[in-house]
Amino acid sequence: MESTPAGRVSRRAFLAGACGLAVAGIAAAPAAAESAIKRLPDGRVAVRVAKVPSLAKVGGAAQLGTVKGTPVAVVRTDTGYEALSLRCPHAGATVQRQSPGWVCPAHGSQFEIDGELVRGPATTSLAEVPSRLRRGVLTVG
Repeated sequence: MESTPAGRVSRRAFLAGACGLAVAGIAAAPAAAESAIKRLPDGRVAVRVAKVPSLAKVGGAAQLGTVKGTPVAVVRTDTGYEALSLRCPHAGATVQRQSPGWVCPAHGSQFEIDGELVRGPATTSLAEVPSRLRRGVLTVG
């Protein structure tokens, strides 16, 4: 920003910055209002499943970030939607999406897209996270 001799910001620089912020705010507002994934005050997450392109087909997945401190993803199954903890049951590392499922970067455990164990060293599948689908909104957590 342009400064005056006393170290103050000039009026022109201030107005240019303020106008830029206002335009950015107007452009961002509609996108934020139509967000498909919304954090709820109690730590849960609401997902408008029809608005998430990756959940349109069976086998699709969407990572939600953390839900009550646990990394979580939603997957589309042949019977609906399932929320999964992305913590590997072997050592707690966060698994990563790798077609066709999930892989633990720490020790190589592999899981199907629905969390079923394919190969260890993990001995169990990824844990399910409680979720409820109502009127097109999946509430996770």
